[in-house]
Amino acid sequence: MNSSTSQDNAGPPQISSTPARSGPGAVGPGGLSVSELDVFSCPLDGISLIEASAGTGKTWNICGLYLRLLLERRLEVQGILVVTFTKAATAELRERIRQRIVDTLAFLHGGASAAGDPFVPRLVGTLRSARRLDDAEMVTRLELALATFDEAAIFTIHGFCQRALSDTPFTAQMPMAMELLQDDSELVQEAANDFWRRRVAGDTLSPALATHLVKRKDSPEKFARLLKRHLAKSTATPKWPRGIDGIDSAADFDTVALSTAHATARAIWLSERETIIQCVIDALPALKANIYKADSLTDAASAWDTVLQGHDAVAALEVEPEKIDLLGQARLQAGTKKSQTTPSHAFFDAAQTLLDVRASAGQAVKIARLRLLRDLLAQAGAALRAGKRQRRVVAFDDMLFNLHERLTGGDAPWLAGLLRERFPAALIDEFQDTDPLQFAIFKTVYGAGTHPLFLVGDPKQAIYSFRNADLHTYLQARAQSSAEYTLVDNQRSTGPLLDALNGLFCANPQAFMLPGLDYRKVGLGTKSRKVLVDATQPRAPLQVWTLPNDAASGVPMMKKDAQQAVVQAITTEIARLLAAAQRGEITLDGKPLRAGDVAVLVRSHAEGSLVRQALSMLDVGSVELSQASIFRSPDAEELDRVLAAVLEPAREGRLKTALCTEAMGLDAAAVDALIGDESKLLATVQRFVSYRETWLQRGVGFMLRQWLAAEHVAERMLVRGDGERRLTNLLHLIECLHQAAAAHPAPDALLRWLQEQGRDERADDATQLRLESDQNLVQIVTIHKSKGLEYDIVFCPFLWNGRLGGFPDGLDGVEYHDDDGHAVIDYCKDFEGEFDEADVKARVKLEASAESLRLIYVALTRAVHRCVLVAGCYRVKGKSTSATESTHSLLNWLVAGAGQSPPAWFESKNDPATIAAAWHRLATRAGPHLAVSPLPIESGTPVPATRPLPEMFEALTPPRHMPPGWWIGSYSGLVSGWESSATHEQAAADHDLRVGPTEASATTTAVRLDDDDILRFPRGPAAGVCLHSVFERIDFSNPAGWPSAITAALRSLHADGPAVDSGPASNSDLWQAQHVRMLQGMLADVLATALPVGTNRPLVLSDLPLNRRLTELEFHLPSHRLEAAALNERLSSFGYAVPRLAFTALRGFLKGFIDLVFEHDGRFFILDWKSNHLGDTPTDYARAPLAKVMAEQGYHLQYLLYSVALDRYLRRRLPDYRPQQHFGGVLYLFVRGVRPSWTTDEGLPTGLFFHRPTPAVIESLSALFGPVEVLA
Repeated sequence: MNSSTSQDNAGPPQISSTPARSGPGAVGPGGLSVSELDVFSCPLDGISLIEASAGTGKTWNICGLYLRLLLERRLEVQGILVVTFTKAATAELRERIRQRIVDTLAFLHGGASAAGDPFVPRLVGTLRSARRLDDAEMVTRLELALATFDEAAIFTIHGFCQRALSDTPFTAQMPMAMELLQDDSELVQEAANDFWRRRVAGDTLSPALATHLVKRKDSPEKFARLLKRHLAKSTATPKWPRGIDGIDSAADFDTVALSTAHATARAIWLSERETIIQCVIDALPALKANIYKADSLTDAASAWDTVLQGHDAVAALEVEPEKIDLLGQARLQAGTKKSQTTPSHAFFDAAQTLLDVRASAGQAVKIARLRLLRDLLAQAGAALRAGKRQRRVVAFDDMLFNLHERLTGGDAPWLAGLLRERFPAALIDEFQDTDPLQFAIFKTVYGAGTHPLFLVGDPKQAIYSFRNADLHTYLQARAQSSAEYTLVDNQRSTGPLLDALNGLFCANPQAFMLPGLDYRKVGLGTKSRKVLVDATQPRAPLQVWTLPNDAASGVPMMKKDAQQAVVQAITTEIARLLAAAQRGEITLDGKPLRAGDVAVLVRSHAEGSLVRQALSMLDVGSVELSQASIFRSPDAEELDRVLAAVLEPAREGRLKTALCTEAMGLDAAAVDALIGDESKLLATVQRFVSYRETWLQRGVGFMLRQWLAAEHVAERMLVRGDGERRLTNLLHLIECLHQAAAAHPAPDALLRWLQEQGRDERADDATQLRLESDQNLVQIVTIHKSKGLEYDIVFCPFLWNGRLGGFPDGLDGVEYHDDDGHAVIDYCKDFEGEFDEADVKARVKLEASAESLRLIYVALTRAVHRCVLVAGCYRVKGKSTSATESTHSLLNWLVAGAGQSPPAWFESKNDPATIAAAWHRLATRAGPHLAVSPLPIESGTPVPATRPLPEMFEALTPPRHMPPGWWIGSYSGLVSGWESSATHEQAAADHDLRVGPTEASATTTAVRLDDDDILRFPRGPAAGVCLHSVFERIDFSNPAGWPSAITAALRSLHADGPAVDSGPASNSDLWQAQHVRMLQGMLADVLATALPVGTNRPLVLSDLPLNRRLTELEFHLPSHRLEAAALNERLSSFGYAVPRLAFTALRGFLKGFIDLVFEHDGRFFILDWKSNHLGDTPTDYARAPLAKVMAEQGYHLQYLLYSVALDRYLRRRLPDYRPQQHFGGVLYLFVRGVRPSWTTDEGLPTGLFFHRPTPAVIESLSALFGPVEVLA
């Protein structure tokens, strides 16, 4: 990545030998004289606000102030508080300040100033002369600072609050130790759920209010979102409608009057509907034509049909059809022409009475609901905070709230004084991103003005309102500061580019719309810059490309077409630049311009994807940086579908959805073909069941890594143009899921967590989209992410978008600031007379527009040498095709809005020609450094790849030899002839359902079975998974725990009826209850049956304790080269009946899972559960039928492979292991036919196949795999 930290955060500006400009300047918006900051002489006391425009060396000056406080004020590093807003910025500040101390020490010891930075000699000289500090004292203080710098008080805002509270727990009335929660959403939801249970679901609501809550789509989840916003914006003033305190119950209105009025009107309407309508039709000549028309009467009649169709007047309150008032007496009178007679009918009076009562009742219900919401915010919020203290946990917002609460409570003088004593000076970085709570904390501690508090920031870069940053707080702080400074020399951009940007932002004196937010011209700093040489053709440093008109119609292009044209133009220009650079025609400091020197700034991930795809078509590599949440990416949605299928693999719908993801790679036709092929479908189900079992046993992270390898996800994704991005997202999501599994160990809970994260628009550092490559690639960066960075050449392709949203959707309460700059959340939107919609909408629009303008400023000030932006007009389709949206765009406001107020601008009748003329006038005034030209639309020419290439074009040699044909196989793969071309991993657990056996035909004799007999249990893959799951989950000796295990196992079976063959009643409650009884009966039978296994006493599984069991034992048998022919020959020589095998030679591992390994009477046994339905009588599960199934399905090979695996396992763990003594044999239990009352003709239990392979057989088969050490 070739972008570098900007001069906001890096780089020493050169300082001339003469003092910097200082002294009185213009009066700032705060009423103070604004001076250019002289970091060497400014007073170190009081509240000082420093406005640092983009690129003017903010961090450089913070480091300078820190050194002065260290030396002049003789403070220690523990006492100088430095606060910024991200962990990355904190780490950088810490390193930069430490380096400044090191450089100063080196200079005092006789060394030169580091990197030509003149700050150190200037500072030392000033301290020697003006402050009379000698070198020895400075050295002593700096050496102490360096030795104790690990204790420096440099924090994020939350880190500072945490430290303040934890260091003073008694004073702050906080627990001694508290756990920090990265996300408290679950606790917020828990509080909302509790409130909902008590106040909504507790049957205390009136029917009217309950119906109203349903209409408003209220839910515990919606309440949680309201509560979370309230907690994050605790200083905002909620504005409630008048009368809210008078509502004492759920809905306080006269239901009798409402019901009476409704019944009266309904009776008249149902009996005289046509007469009523005809009465109005006859009177149409006497009525005002603009109100009463035939069509409107039809609508009014339909409205009354809807309101009066039922007897329930309360339920009808929520029906608010249009034009209902046309048949009320009041509207009829108002709509009658002068000197004409108003039509008369009893219904008109009855309708008016009902309308009046409905209006009153509806208002009462709305107020009752808001009372409920107010109680939610007060009661649930208090309960949540109390609960957190009790649990000793704290979230980020709590730190601010708790410290503010203690400072402004009764202990304020003591605690504030304690913090002021501990931190005698403070430097607050990025102060434009503060909020009222944060500023109140610092004002309380330092407001007396006796200690230095420096507030450093740039209000023009306040772009984080979605993180609750509040620019109005900055403006209020400026008014309360004792000194106001500015930084005016830009150390980032070249002089010509700065001239062009000054011209653009000075074209409109109200460039940033908000009062008190002005643009000041910046000058060229003395820091040296790289030299860009472009020998291809002269290019202005600021290029404005104007959107073209449609070639056919001559009017502006449609918005979508314009977007495509812009993407084509800027990607073609990037390709041209890089191609010219490779020819040596464009250089940066004598070296060819690289792809990493170029950035495309976008507003959203969606815009970035458009650019990235277009660059890929031109063979230009790119990388994307975004602050978007990984959970809102398409890959999170895909992973959600895959995990849902893994969780319930028998649900065909979920399986199909997972297979259709881009990660899995199947299209609709391929999925349909798979569903129609039973054997392939079963093999696919088998893979997903295996993933589920791995998830349960090894965790979600291990399982998903296995899924990536087994399904070739990386190979499939990397062939795409955005493959690195997509694969990075998947790996990031796997990491997040692995971490979240600690708090959500149950798979279904973890899946719900993933889905909930996708609904949260916010992203913290851990969940932001990650950089997918650090190669030399074009940078595609969201504007929010670009803040603080710089790039040599910048493209801003989408700043012309003029779309502005209205009121935010979803939550009650409109957020805006009042005339005093205080945040308000207005809940009066539905109350006429209490909500000035035009005024509030104008406030919301102004604030959103002002922030969008600040985003434009941030974007344009990232460039060092050249910036290309697109401007102009386009059309959108609405009621008519119009260019109004674009003529009111904020980019156009900068050049054409001078002399207009923001509301006037949005209502102006500008046309595209006027806007185009304004841009050309700007170019004329700005001179040669700003050029306006049409968008260059031409076909892109592919250029050589911009990724680094080796000097010699030859294949790279892998770091070690990997044998060709290496793969991981399974029993299922061997018997099905499955073959892999690469490293595909088939990780099946080899249940009976996985091989897809054709179940033996049931006996032809009609057998009457009990309803709860296990022989009536469903068949097929889902049923097999269910039966295995039951045995895996239970303690054989504890029947009390069986019901919960059965219930859990049945979930997947009942979730998708068509996935199982269970008869027409499979989804009924009765049938599900029968399933429970079937499984309980089966467990009782199987676990109570005495099984002869060649030991001194029969085996009864119910006597087998958990500590003598290994469930689903996983194994990997290293295989040097297992050949099908050799295995066929060996099995035949020992007399095992196994279908002939034909598989690719296995070089790698044979992987599998053994259902159960247990110890009985000193011997170790293998047990495999089989759910095959072989018939309905004992003879169907006798020796002969079992032998047939064992042979036909290759089960002999299965248990022989298991025996080899167990033999190797025991050899490593039993020091005196001898197969003839310790290996007991294998049991295959066909569980439908195992019950104490059923026996064969020989008196043996039915459903039991038992065999004990000889040590010679096991040893011979083991030898086919090669030595154990080969691949281990």
